[in-house]
Amino acid sequence: MKRAFLMLLCDVLTAVVLMTGIWGYFYLMPHTFAAAATDISVGKTASGDWHEKFADKFTDTVVSTDTSYTSPDLSVKLTYNSFDTNRLDRSGGGVHEAYGTRTAYVLADIYVSDISCIKTAFAEDTYGTGFSETLRGMSKRMKSVLAVNGDSYSNNLQRDNGVIIRNGTLYRSNSSDTETCILYRDGTMKIHEPGPMDGQKLIDEGAYQSWIFGPSLLDENGKAKTSFAIRDYIQESHPRTAIGYYEPGHYCLLVVDGRQTTSRGMFLGEMAKLFEDLGCKVAYNLDGGHTAFMTMGDRVVNKPYKPDNKVADGIFIMENLK
Repeated sequence: MKRAFLMLLCDVLTAVVLMTGIWGYFYLMPHTFAAAATDISVGKTASGDWHEKFADKFTDTVVSTDTSYTSPDLSVKLTYNSFDTNRLDRSGGGVHEAYGTRTAYVLADIYVSDISCIKTAFAEDTYGTGFSETLRGMSKRMKSVLAVNGDSYSNNLQRDNGVIIRNGTLYRSNSSDTETCILYRDGTMKIHEPGPMDGQKLIDEGAYQSWIFGPSLLDENGKAKTSFAIRDYIQESHPRTAIGYYEPGHYCLLVVDGRQTTSRGMFLGEMAKLFEDLGCKVAYNLDGGHTAFMTMGDRVVNKPYKPDNKVADGIFIMENLK
């Protein structure tokens, strides 16, 4: 009996060591990947020019404060808010109950003159797994006005891990088991349902950026969804990052603080209702938890529960460098 127990224990330990080694090799050790295809749509699909449309949002010179930034090409305004949800999160075996019922967030309202003002970047400027960098470090390197973490694209190495398009370059073209958010060169944003994805076709149609975390938060009429086809853990209250779309040239980025007594985070439904109230047409959940960060310049402007934690990728609002 004792020998059988020891053999079973040995088998379990061996399996744990093996699985830990596999996880460490694929997710912690750096591995670079090759891009699927370079961008061939430049010059074929015109970008929008919104200088005239949003002329009242831009300024002739750079005007910068702790919560706003305007220039001939950009307008960024931060708004802070907190409120009592009057709802205790009892999910997840009660792990969230200690954080209470309050939530707090920072919202960036963004106008751009051209789609090139919205950039993405990989940590350490490398497409692959095992690469990470603080958002402050990435923001400084990118010389961005505003930034948030992205979708942690490298966390999913499954077969149906979707299409990755960044700054017009196709990096990955697989079927997707989750909703995909696509930002096009004409400034429109659309949600693609799970299923087969043709990355090159999307590029040819003008796709400029794609994100594959999800879920989407609004229906086709801009109303908050009340159910989400995603695993239960993601539906619990967490720190959140999300992107919203009003119309071409007008967007918003949201970061919700969480896992603190001053802010427990948000349920997906709470965040969806916020985007509906804002009047967005499309809203999409990005990675959150310990990666939920927003910077203005190289200064973190939200209150993350893990300061300066590293992220895999980011979204950056930039001056037009054309």
